[in-house]
Amino acid sequence: MNMWEFNKKYLLLPLILLFVTIGCKREEKQYVYSVNSVDVSQAGTEKPYVKTSSEYISIAYTDIFGENIPNKKLEELKMVYKSFGDVGVTEDLIIRNFLNDEAADLPDETFMQENPDEFVIEAYKKVFNRVPNELELWYLKDCIENDSALTPHVIYYALMTSNEYRQF
Repeated sequence: MNMWEFNKKYLLLPLILLFVTIGCKREEKQYVYSVNSVDVSQAGTEKPYVKTSSEYISIAYTDIFGENIPNKKLEELKMVYKSFGDVGVTEDLIIRNFLNDEAADLPDETFMQENPDEFVIEAYKKVFNRVPNELELWYLKDCIENDSALTPHVIYYALMTSNEYRQF
């Protein structure tokens, strides 16, 4: 057997088979899945504009006391904003002060305990100018029913210091 026959028999044929198998690949199917976009926002919750300090104080005062804020009081509270650097802390203190005032027009605790659904709906209408969605209603109602230490002041405080209340 000469060298050509040896190469042909033992080397060339396996190389040809190797190249043929490498070049042949099974075509894989590719599946493309897509998801349709869905709008899940609730009407009335999109509030892109932030209230100014004057607007925030005036609206909070009106929501809590049921009347417009006197100009002298508004000017005093605007000075608090200017003199204190942290706006969030300032608003927190103003809301607490308003809610702890005896003249605050809030439902009493008995009404809240006996009518939690109505209390939550009225609080949302008064504070956010909208009705709560089912999850918001269920959550606050559950909190009222399961926590005897919860008062209307605490719920109004939570709503009025939320990001949604800060915007309009």
